[in-house]
Parts: sequence; structure tokens; C-alpha cells
Amino acid sequence: MESSLDSSKQVEHVFLYKEFEKICPYFISIGMSYEQFWYEDVEIAQTFLKAFEIKEKRRAIERKWTLWEQGLYIYEALCDVSPILRAFSKVKKPLQYPTKPYDIEELEEKFGIKQEEKQKEKEKLEVMKAQIFFENWAKATKEKFAKKGG
Repeated sequence: MESSLDSSKQVEHVFLYKEFEKICPYFISIGMSYEQFWYEDVEIAQTFLKAFEIKEKRRAIERKWTLWEQGLYIYEALCDVSPILRAFSKVKKPLQYPTKPYDIEELEEKFGIKQEEKQKEKEKLEVMKAQIFFENWAKATKEKFAKKGG
């Protein structure tokens, strides 16, 4: 009877192993090493996931800003060329396109983007980094004392 229990545990173990095999490539793609995934603490995987989510949110914000800025350049270019597109306009030359990219500070002033919002976002990221660092340090210290028997 005991052998049937052992075989059911083996079957369950095989199924769990298969699930871990399926998600291993994903964790490796977000920067975790093979050894970390298979042999380290599970909380490392959770930390990698959180870090990846933060990174993706930052990328999305940067992408939105870039697309907005690109739209601004296109809009300004169309406005600059619009005088020559009017059939009965007395102006026959387009306005000069900017000779250099806009400065971030100029755009913020021009469109009312507050520096405080950016600063708050930076502070949140720094707090998150500090929390992750402290959690990792505490875990490593705890493991070190556990190995020494204290």
C-alpha cells in the first residue's frame, strides 16, 4: 500500500517539474540565470518578476514620451510648411524647421510638465531599490546565521 502512495508522489513531482520546465525560459529571458532559477530561493524569482514589471512600466512611460515628442515635431513641421500649401497665401516660403532638437526643460516649461512629478517617480524607484536591497541582505544574513547554527 505504501508503494502506491510513493508512486502518486512521483507522478505529482513529474507534473510540477514539467510546469517549471515550461516557465524556465521566460525567467532566463528576463535576466535570471539557470542556476538561480533551479537552485536558489523562490523569492529570487519573485524579485526578478517585480523588477521586470518596473522596467516594463518605465519603458512604456519613455515610449509614450518619445511618441508624444515625435508627434510634436511632425505637428511643428506641418505648421512650418503650411504657408506654402495655401493656394492664395502671400507667403511663398516655408518657415524654418528647428535646427536642433528641443531641450527637455523647454518642453516642460512650454507644456506645463512639472519637475515635481518626475522627482516623485525617481524617489519611488529609489525606495523600491532600497527595499529590494534590504530584503536580499536580510535573507542572506539569515541564511548565514542558519548555516552557523545560531
